[in-house]
Amino acid sequence: MTSIANLSKADALQLERRFQKAIHRAPTLEAAAQKYVEVVYQALSDSITLLRLFATVRFRDLPEQNQAFVRALSESAGAAGAIDEETLVLSLLGSVGIEPAWCDRRQSVNHVGVPLVSPSFVGEIPMIARLLKQLGVELDWIDRKDTAIVGKTFGLQSGVFYVADATTAVDNNNRKIISAQEFVASYGIKTVFGVGGGYVGTPVFTAITSFCRDNIDEAQVERFRSHIDRFKAETDGLVKQGRIFSVAAGG
Repeated sequence: MTSIANLSKADALQLERRFQKAIHRAPTLEAAAQKYVEVVYQALSDSITLLRLFATVRFRDLPEQNQAFVRALSESAGAAGAIDEETLVLSLLGSVGIEPAWCDRRQSVNHVGVPLVSPSFVGEIPMIARLLKQLGVELDWIDRKDTAIVGKTFGLQSGVFYVADATTAVDNNNRKIISAQEFVASYGIKTVFGVGGGYVGTPVFTAITSFCRDNIDEAQVERFRSHIDRFKAETDGLVKQGRIFSVAAGG
């Protein structure tokens, strides 16, 4: 184990090869996501408190438990009527951290999935809004229900999400970007960062988020951009074949 700050170029390359080998021939995108977070967390747990991987998935392709969570979340925000079978949901696929409950996506209480039903709905979740914007996904396509634009544009690039100070960073409405300040304080979270990228010709993009107890600078974060490219290269076939969850939709 080491810290991100002490990760040499040689160690970084070795880590990439290690997780690439671990996810090679994974049966589903979920299985690959879990392998990825486990390998990277094991290597960098001196810095990382919680590591998660999300992907956009059509509502109709979600497991039944996820669909129920998304419906309940939408109803609580008065947006249940906006969901249809094609609605994209930013869904948790892989998770690992210092708490046992963080090591299984099925035990997540609040982050199972965020339905991208409208710019205003997403805008009420500062971290997700900032993450999507910094990763290059503008939200104006949501009202047009133009999910194809995600693959056409975001699939051509990778992006970086960066919050230097989780305790003080605010959005344009002066709201904390990392709204779970009790979590931030309890676990000494300092920097939050992520990388993301899309799959060409699909509405699927992935976002990897790291919650760190170190101060990580942007130059160090940029070194993780290649992670998304390797992850996509290994999992492109799974996405194109619709092999997303290890449990089938409706199951």
